[in-house]
Amino acid sequence: MTRKQPRNPMPQTGRTVPVVTDHAVLRFIERVHGLDTEAIRAIIANRCEAGVRLGASAVIAENAKFILRGETVVTCYPRHWIGPRPEREKP
Repeated sequence: MTRKQPRNPMPQTGRTVPVVTDHAVLRFIERVHGLDTEAIRAIIANRCEAGVRLGASAVIAENAKFILRGETVVTCYPRHWIGPRPEREKP
């Protein structure tokens, strides 16, 4: 008996370890481990409310720096995070 080939075979990527997105990690923590993301969202909104009202671009609260774009909190860093250093150009 011959085996029938699938219509759309999976592409060969050469990778042995899958890439896991931030979305997948968040949903795993939320759905499998019971993290209440809506409660965390409410805490962040509460911490950033005055900054949004005043038109700030960032709010520092609880050792975190929340980055704002208009009325939206777009990301969060540790309070004293400097960020990646730019690479030097080679001479």
